[in-house]
Amino acid sequence: MRLGAALAALALLAAPARASDFTMAAIGTTGSEFLTSGIGARGIAMGGAYSAVTDDATSLYWNPAGLVRVPRFSASLMYTEYVAGINYQTAQAADRINDTSVLAGGLRYQNIGSIPQTDLAGNSLGTFNPRDYVLDFGWAQSIDDMSTSDMDVAMGVAGHWIHSDYGSSSANGFAGDIGILSHFYNGPFPYDFSFDAQNMGSGEKFDQVRNTLPFVGKFGADAYPFQNLILSIEADLPSGNIPYGAAGVEYAIPITDSMKAALRGGFNSQNFTSLGLASCLTAGVGLTIGDFSFDYAFAPEGVLGEVHNVSLSYNLPAFASQRYEER
Repeated sequence: MRLGAALAALALLAAPARASDFTMAAIGTTGSEFLTSGIGARGIAMGGAYSAVTDDATSLYWNPAGLVRVPRFSASLMYTEYVAGINYQTAQAADRINDTSVLAGGLRYQNIGSIPQTDLAGNSLGTFNPRDYVLDFGWAQSIDDMSTSDMDVAMGVAGHWIHSDYGSSSANGFAGDIGILSHFYNGPFPYDFSFDAQNMGSGEKFDQVRNTLPFVGKFGADAYPFQNLILSIEADLPSGNIPYGAAGVEYAIPITDSMKAALRGGFNSQNFTSLGLASCLTAGVGLTIGDFSFDYAFAPEGVLGEVHNVSLSYNLPAFASQRYEER
Protein backbone atom coordinates (compact mmCIF):
# COMPACT_ATOMS: atom_id res chain seq x y z
CA MET A 1 0.00 0.00 0.00
CA ARG A 2 2.95 2.36 -0.54
CA LEU A 3 1.09 3.92 -3.47
CA GLY A 4 -1.84 4.76 -1.20
CA ALA A 5 0.42 6.41 1.38
CA ALA A 6 2.12 8.48 -1.32
CA LEU A 7 -1.18 9.64 -2.78
CA ALA A 8 -2.54 10.46 0.68
CA ALA A 9 0.50 12.61 1.40
CA LEU A 10 0.14 14.33 -1.99
CA ALA A 11 -3.53 15.05 -1.34
CA LEU A 12 -2.87 16.53 2.08
CA LEU A 13 -0.19 18.80 0.60
CA ALA A 14 -2.63 19.91 -2.08
CA ALA A 15 -5.41 20.60 0.45
CA PRO A 16 -5.97 24.09 1.88
CA ALA A 17 -3.63 25.03 4.71
CA ARG A 18 -5.67 27.56 6.72
CA ALA A 19 -5.51 27.19 10.49
CA SER A 20 -9.27 26.69 10.74
CA ASP A 21 -9.49 23.86 8.17
CA PHE A 22 -10.88 20.50 9.31
CA THR A 23 -12.55 22.15 12.34
CA MET A 24 -15.97 23.58 13.20
CA ALA A 25 -14.51 27.07 12.58
CA ALA A 26 -14.16 26.22 8.87
CA ILE A 27 -17.91 25.70 8.31
CA GLY A 28 -19.11 28.12 5.64
CA THR A 29 -15.61 29.12 4.52
CA THR A 30 -15.46 27.03 1.32
CA GLY A 31 -17.30 27.66 -1.94
CA SER A 32 -18.80 25.43 -4.64
CA GLU A 33 -20.38 23.18 -2.00
CA PHE A 34 -22.52 21.55 -4.69
CA LEU A 35 -19.39 19.58 -5.60
CA THR A 36 -19.95 17.49 -2.46
CA SER A 37 -23.50 16.42 -3.40
CA GLY A 38 -23.60 12.67 -4.05
CA ILE A 39 -24.32 11.08 -7.43
CA GLY A 40 -26.41 7.92 -7.78
CA ALA A 41 -29.13 6.78 -5.38
CA ARG A 42 -27.32 3.55 -4.53
CA GLY A 43 -24.35 5.25 -2.87
CA ILE A 44 -26.53 7.86 -1.18
CA ALA A 45 -28.78 5.15 0.31
CA MET A 46 -25.67 3.50 1.79
CA GLY A 47 -24.89 6.66 3.75
CA GLY A 48 -22.20 7.80 1.33
CA ALA A 49 -19.89 4.99 2.53
CA TYR A 50 -19.32 4.13 -1.10
CA SER A 51 -15.81 5.04 -2.28
CA ALA A 52 -14.69 1.40 -1.91
CA VAL A 53 -17.92 -0.06 -3.34
CA THR A 54 -18.44 2.08 -6.45
CA ASP A 55 -18.31 0.15 -9.73
CA ASP A 56 -20.08 2.14 -12.46
CA ALA A 57 -20.16 5.56 -14.15
CA THR A 58 -20.99 7.32 -10.86
CA SER A 59 -17.40 6.53 -9.80
CA LEU A 60 -16.62 9.89 -11.41
CA TYR A 61 -17.87 11.34 -8.11
CA TRP A 62 -17.27 8.65 -5.47
CA ASN A 63 -13.80 7.47 -6.48
CA PRO A 64 -12.45 7.61 -10.07
CA ALA A 65 -10.48 4.39 -9.49
CA GLY A 66 -13.83 2.56 -9.33
CA LEU A 67 -14.28 3.21 -13.05
CA VAL A 68 -11.90 0.31 -13.66
CA ARG A 69 -14.71 -2.03 -12.57
CA VAL A 70 -16.92 -1.02 -15.52
CA PRO A 71 -17.03 -4.26 -17.57
CA ARG A 72 -17.94 -2.69 -20.93
CA PHE A 73 -20.20 0.39 -20.81
CA SER A 74 -22.06 2.17 -18.02
CA ALA A 75 -24.43 5.16 -17.96
CA SER A 76 -26.36 6.77 -15.13
CA LEU A 77 -29.01 9.48 -14.76
CA MET A 78 -30.17 10.95 -11.44
CA TYR A 79 -32.74 13.47 -10.26
CA THR A 80 -32.73 14.83 -6.70
CA GLU A 81 -35.34 17.05 -5.07
CA TYR A 82 -33.76 18.99 -2.21
CA VAL A 83 -35.41 21.23 0.35
CA ALA A 84 -36.81 24.67 -0.61
CA GLY A 85 -37.43 23.61 -4.23
CA ILE A 86 -33.74 23.12 -5.08
CA ASN A 87 -33.20 20.34 -7.63
CA TYR A 88 -30.06 18.55 -8.75
CA GLN A 89 -29.66 16.54 -11.96
CA THR A 90 -26.72 14.45 -13.16
CA ALA A 91 -25.69 12.31 -16.13
CA GLN A 92 -22.54 10.17 -16.44
CA ALA A 93 -21.21 7.61 -18.90
CA ALA A 94 -18.12 5.37 -18.88
CA ASP A 95 -16.67 3.15 -21.58
CA ARG A 96 -13.92 0.53 -21.41
CA ILE A 97 -11.30 1.28 -24.05
CA ASN A 98 -9.07 -1.75 -23.47
CA ASP A 99 -8.42 -4.53 -20.95
CA THR A 100 -6.95 -2.16 -18.36
CA SER A 101 -8.40 1.34 -18.99
CA VAL A 102 -11.77 3.10 -18.75
CA LEU A 103 -12.72 6.64 -19.82
CA ALA A 104 -15.72 8.56 -18.47
CA GLY A 105 -17.53 11.88 -18.74
CA GLY A 106 -20.52 13.52 -17.15
CA LEU A 107 -22.56 16.63 -16.42
CA ARG A 108 -24.09 17.95 -13.19
CA TYR A 109 -26.69 20.72 -12.96
CA GLN A 110 -28.14 22.40 -9.88
CA ASN A 111 -31.10 24.80 -10.03
CA ILE A 112 -31.58 26.86 -6.87
CA GLY A 113 -34.96 28.25 -7.97
CA SER A 114 -36.26 31.81 -8.16
CA ILE A 115 -34.88 34.25 -5.54
CA PRO A 116 -35.99 37.89 -4.99
CA GLN A 117 -33.32 40.44 -5.95
CA THR A 118 -32.89 43.86 -4.32
CA ASP A 119 -30.42 46.74 -4.46
CA LEU A 120 -28.43 48.06 -1.48
CA ALA A 121 -31.39 50.25 -0.44
CA GLY A 122 -33.75 47.27 -0.38
CA ASN A 123 -35.61 48.20 -3.56
CA SER A 124 -36.90 45.26 -5.57
CA LEU A 125 -35.07 44.42 -8.77
CA GLY A 126 -37.23 41.42 -9.64
CA THR A 127 -35.91 37.89 -9.28
CA PHE A 128 -32.92 35.85 -10.39
CA ASN A 129 -32.39 32.11 -10.78
CA PRO A 130 -28.96 30.83 -9.59
CA ARG A 131 -27.61 27.80 -11.45
CA ASP A 132 -24.49 25.68 -11.07
CA TYR A 133 -22.92 23.44 -13.72
CA VAL A 134 -20.14 20.86 -13.48
CA LEU A 135 -18.57 19.12 -16.48
CA ASP A 136 -16.81 15.91 -15.40
CA PHE A 137 -14.22 13.75 -17.11
CA GLY A 138 -12.19 10.85 -15.75
CA TRP A 139 -9.86 7.95 -16.45
CA ALA A 140 -9.04 4.77 -14.52
CA GLN A 141 -6.25 2.25 -15.01
CA SER A 142 -5.55 -1.19 -13.59
CA ILE A 143 -2.00 -1.28 -12.20
CA ASP A 144 -0.76 -4.66 -13.38
CA ASP A 145 2.67 -4.27 -11.75
CA MET A 146 1.03 -4.19 -8.31
CA SER A 147 -1.72 -6.73 -8.98
CA THR A 148 -1.28 -10.40 -8.03
CA SER A 149 -3.45 -13.48 -7.68
CA ASP A 150 -4.37 -12.21 -4.20
CA MET A 151 -4.88 -8.51 -4.96
CA ASP A 152 -6.01 -6.13 -7.71
CA VAL A 153 -4.94 -2.46 -7.63
CA ALA A 154 -6.38 0.39 -9.67
CA MET A 155 -5.86 4.14 -9.85
CA GLY A 156 -8.08 6.86 -11.28
CA VAL A 157 -8.15 10.60 -11.84
CA ALA A 158 -11.05 12.96 -12.51
CA GLY A 159 -11.33 16.60 -13.53
CA HIS A 160 -14.27 18.95 -13.06
CA TRP A 161 -14.92 22.25 -14.84
CA ILE A 162 -17.20 24.37 -12.68
CA HIS A 163 -19.47 27.23 -13.79
CA SER A 164 -21.94 29.19 -11.64
CA ASP A 165 -24.43 31.71 -13.02
CA TYR A 166 -25.98 33.90 -10.34
CA GLY A 167 -27.81 36.48 -12.45
CA SER A 168 -25.63 39.59 -12.48
CA SER A 169 -22.43 37.61 -11.82
CA SER A 170 -20.86 34.35 -12.90
CA ALA A 171 -17.65 32.47 -12.20
CA ASN A 172 -15.60 29.49 -13.34
CA GLY A 173 -13.31 27.08 -11.55
CA PHE A 174 -11.53 23.76 -11.93
CA ALA A 175 -11.23 20.83 -9.52
CA GLY A 176 -9.36 17.54 -9.68
CA ASP A 177 -9.65 14.19 -7.88
CA ILE A 178 -7.28 11.26 -7.50
CA GLY A 179 -8.16 7.85 -6.08
CA ILE A 180 -6.90 4.31 -5.58
CA LEU A 181 -8.76 1.07 -5.03
CA SER A 182 -7.38 -2.30 -3.88
CA HIS A 183 -9.41 -5.52 -3.99
CA PHE A 184 -8.22 -8.49 -1.92
CA TYR A 185 -9.03 -12.18 -2.37
CA ASN A 186 -6.83 -13.80 0.28
CA GLY A 187 -9.02 -13.44 3.40
CA PRO A 188 -12.03 -15.44 4.60
CA PHE A 189 -14.08 -13.29 2.19
CA PRO A 190 -13.30 -10.61 -0.46
CA TYR A 191 -12.76 -7.04 0.73
CA ASP A 192 -11.58 -3.65 -0.56
CA PHE A 193 -9.64 -0.62 0.63
CA SER A 194 -9.86 2.79 -1.03
CA PHE A 195 -8.50 6.30 -0.85
CA ASP A 196 -9.86 9.34 -2.67
CA ALA A 197 -8.86 13.01 -2.58
CA GLN A 198 -11.61 15.23 -3.98
CA ASN A 199 -11.83 18.84 -5.12
CA MET A 200 -8.22 19.96 -5.40
CA GLY A 201 -7.66 22.94 -7.66
CA SER A 202 -8.77 26.51 -8.37
CA GLY A 203 -12.10 27.70 -6.97
CA GLU A 204 -14.58 30.10 -8.54
CA LYS A 205 -13.78 33.83 -8.46
CA PHE A 206 -16.62 36.28 -7.86
CA ASP A 207 -15.61 39.94 -8.11
CA GLN A 208 -12.14 40.11 -6.46
CA VAL A 209 -12.29 36.97 -4.30
CA ARG A 210 -11.57 33.39 -5.37
CA ASN A 211 -13.40 30.77 -3.31
CA THR A 212 -11.64 27.88 -1.61
CA LEU A 213 -12.75 24.50 -2.97
CA PRO A 214 -14.41 22.02 -0.57
CA PHE A 215 -11.54 19.52 -0.38
CA VAL A 216 -12.43 16.09 1.06
CA GLY A 217 -10.10 13.18 1.80
CA LYS A 218 -11.89 9.82 1.91
CA PHE A 219 -10.64 6.53 3.36
CA GLY A 220 -13.00 3.61 2.72
CA ALA A 221 -13.32 -0.15 3.09
CA ASP A 222 -15.91 -2.79 2.30
CA ALA A 223 -16.41 -6.52 2.71
CA TYR A 224 -18.52 -9.27 1.14
CA PRO A 225 -19.01 -11.69 4.07
CA PHE A 226 -21.86 -13.57 2.37
CA GLN A 227 -23.20 -13.85 -1.13
CA ASN A 228 -25.38 -10.82 -2.01
CA LEU A 229 -24.32 -8.88 1.11
CA ILE A 230 -22.03 -5.80 1.13
CA LEU A 231 -20.88 -3.98 4.27
CA SER A 232 -18.99 -0.68 3.95
CA ILE A 233 -17.39 1.97 6.14
CA GLU A 234 -15.74 5.31 5.38
CA ALA A 235 -13.90 8.14 7.15
CA ASP A 236 -14.11 11.58 5.52
CA LEU A 237 -11.86 14.59 6.21
CA PRO A 238 -13.48 17.74 4.75
CA SER A 239 -11.54 21.01 4.80
CA GLY A 240 -14.77 22.88 5.59
CA ASN A 241 -15.92 20.86 8.60
CA ILE A 242 -14.83 18.39 11.26
CA PRO A 243 -14.05 14.79 10.18
CA TYR A 244 -17.03 12.43 10.09
CA GLY A 245 -17.75 8.76 9.49
CA ALA A 246 -20.23 6.71 7.49
CA ALA A 247 -21.36 3.10 7.21
CA GLY A 248 -23.57 1.29 4.73
CA VAL A 249 -25.15 -2.05 3.96
CA GLU A 250 -26.70 -3.58 0.85
CA TYR A 251 -28.49 -6.90 0.55
CA ALA A 252 -29.41 -8.15 -2.93
CA ILE A 253 -32.43 -10.42 -3.42
CA PRO A 254 -32.35 -12.55 -6.60
CA ILE A 255 -35.78 -12.85 -8.21
CA THR A 256 -35.03 -14.47 -11.57
CA ASP A 257 -31.88 -15.01 -13.64
CA SER A 258 -32.25 -11.50 -15.09
CA MET A 259 -33.93 -9.67 -12.20
CA LYS A 260 -32.95 -8.80 -8.65
CA ALA A 261 -33.97 -6.38 -5.92
CA ALA A 262 -31.82 -4.67 -3.31
CA LEU A 263 -32.38 -3.25 0.16
CA ARG A 264 -29.98 -0.57 1.42
CA GLY A 265 -29.33 1.42 4.54
CA GLY A 266 -26.71 3.80 5.84
CA PHE A 267 -25.47 6.04 8.61
CA ASN A 268 -23.55 9.29 8.07
CA SER A 269 -22.54 11.45 11.04
CA GLN A 270 -21.83 14.62 9.03
CA ASN A 271 -24.95 16.50 10.17
CA PHE A 272 -25.29 14.98 13.64
CA THR A 273 -24.26 18.13 15.55
CA SER A 274 -26.45 20.54 13.58
CA LEU A 275 -29.49 18.47 12.60
CA GLY A 276 -29.58 15.57 15.06
CA LEU A 277 -29.52 11.79 14.86
CA ALA A 278 -32.42 11.47 12.40
CA SER A 279 -30.42 13.35 9.75
CA CYS A 280 -27.70 10.66 9.90
CA LEU A 281 -29.89 7.79 8.66
CA THR A 282 -30.46 6.91 5.02
CA ALA A 283 -32.38 4.14 3.27
CA GLY A 284 -33.16 2.96 -0.23
CA VAL A 285 -34.21 0.24 -2.61
CA GLY A 286 -33.12 -0.92 -6.02
CA LEU A 287 -34.46 -3.07 -8.85
CA THR A 288 -32.33 -4.49 -11.68
CA ILE A 289 -33.96 -5.91 -14.79
CA GLY A 290 -31.50 -7.10 -17.40
CA ASP A 291 -29.01 -4.29 -18.06
CA PHE A 292 -31.17 -1.57 -16.45
CA SER A 293 -31.28 -0.60 -12.77
CA PHE A 294 -33.70 1.69 -10.95
CA ASP A 295 -32.60 3.01 -7.55
CA TYR A 296 -34.22 5.22 -4.92
CA ALA A 297 -32.68 6.81 -1.81
CA PHE A 298 -34.29 8.66 1.07
CA ALA A 299 -32.22 11.04 3.19
CA PRO A 300 -33.87 13.04 6.02
CA GLU A 301 -32.44 16.48 6.78
CA GLY A 302 -33.91 17.01 10.25
CA VAL A 303 -35.93 20.23 10.57
CA LEU A 304 -35.03 21.17 6.98
CA GLY A 305 -37.16 18.39 5.47
CA GLU A 306 -36.48 15.33 3.34
CA VAL A 307 -34.36 14.64 0.27
CA HIS A 308 -35.47 12.15 -2.38
CA ASN A 309 -33.03 10.74 -4.94
CA VAL A 310 -34.03 8.72 -8.01
CA SER A 311 -31.55 7.27 -10.51
CA LEU A 312 -31.65 5.08 -13.60
CA SER A 313 -28.56 3.25 -14.85
CA TYR A 314 -27.63 1.08 -17.80
CA ASN A 315 -24.70 -1.31 -17.48
CA LEU A 316 -23.54 -3.65 -20.22
CA PRO A 317 -21.90 -6.82 -18.85
CA ALA A 318 -18.45 -7.85 -19.96
CA PHE A 319 -17.91 -10.06 -22.95
CA ALA A 320 -17.36 -13.65 -21.85
CA SER A 321 -13.68 -13.92 -21.02
CA GLN A 322 -11.48 -15.86 -18.67
CA ARG A 323 -10.42 -12.66 -16.86
CA TYR A 324 -13.96 -11.68 -15.86
CA GLU A 325 -15.05 -15.22 -15.11
CA GLU A 326 -12.16 -15.51 -12.64
CA ARG A 327 -12.99 -12.15 -11.04
